[in-house]
Amino acid sequence: MKRRFVSWAAILGVGFACSQVVRATVDHFDDAEKVCAEQLRLIGYSMWMYLQDWDEAFPLAYEREHPNAPWRWNQMGQVPPGWHNLNAPNGDGIWANALLPYVRTTQKRPNPWRCPAAIPEKVEGVDYTVRSRSPYGVSYAYNGYLHNLTLAHLENPMEQIPAVWEGLGRTYIVGFAPVNPYLRCDNPSLPCRYQRCVNPNAHYPRGEVRLPSQSMWIHTRGMFLVTMAGHLRAMRVGARFAPNDTDPYQDPFTQYNLHGVSGGAHTDACGYMPMFAPF
Repeated sequence: MKRRFVSWAAILGVGFACSQVVRATVDHFDDAEKVCAEQLRLIGYSMWMYLQDWDEAFPLAYEREHPNAPWRWNQMGQVPPGWHNLNAPNGDGIWANALLPYVRTTQKRPNPWRCPAAIPEKVEGVDYTVRSRSPYGVSYAYNGYLHNLTLAHLENPMEQIPAVWEGLGRTYIVGFAPVNPYLRCDNPSLPCRYQRCVNPNAHYPRGEVRLPSQSMWIHTRGMFLVTMAGHLRAMRVGARFAPNDTDPYQDPFTQYNLHGVSGGAHTDACGYMPMFAPF
């Protein structure tokens, strides 16, 4: 696969220039919208710092107990790590905790993962009264197709592919870091890595999508995402209601009701959302 060479000086220079434009733009947002946009912009910038420090490898979406153990693809990691003594991933290696030190160098908010426009959602079966420290609320979802990938794997334009986005709708998860879309890595003998969809009948791993339980109409200007190139984008979603479908190249979800809650997602024959595909 052809390797994509990156000029870090050029990227950071463009990122700084873009940040000035974003700052000027978000000054016209309402308070909650402004905070969410600014946080995602800084998360995108932090992603590039992480890539530089970790040999151009993207943060992990899931974790495992040891190198030969299966990936816990269907369990969210704790944020911050180990806040709850339960039988769930501790969270040390997953994306939100991996990026947290970088995000904290660029913003001083105690919890940079929660958008004030979102409402809380607790994980079923978790006793939140038993904890060693306070859990964080996480509004943003990581593109799970980046799990176990490096920049060398990418083929599609980085400025188009979401890395972190408001893929939960008007919700934040209390104490855990969501991934959406994600990979169904339920065979421990096979690699847990995104693959191009060639033969749907024999494809592994298949893609899965978490449908938001709350409205996708999070802000007056739509929902926010930050691309793999670190660019902040606002995207209007839910332009068409069920039974009509939305444009799969403009909206990852479809079959919206009148409250902006989606009833389905645009996926290919392997379960992948085309808008999030790295190649």
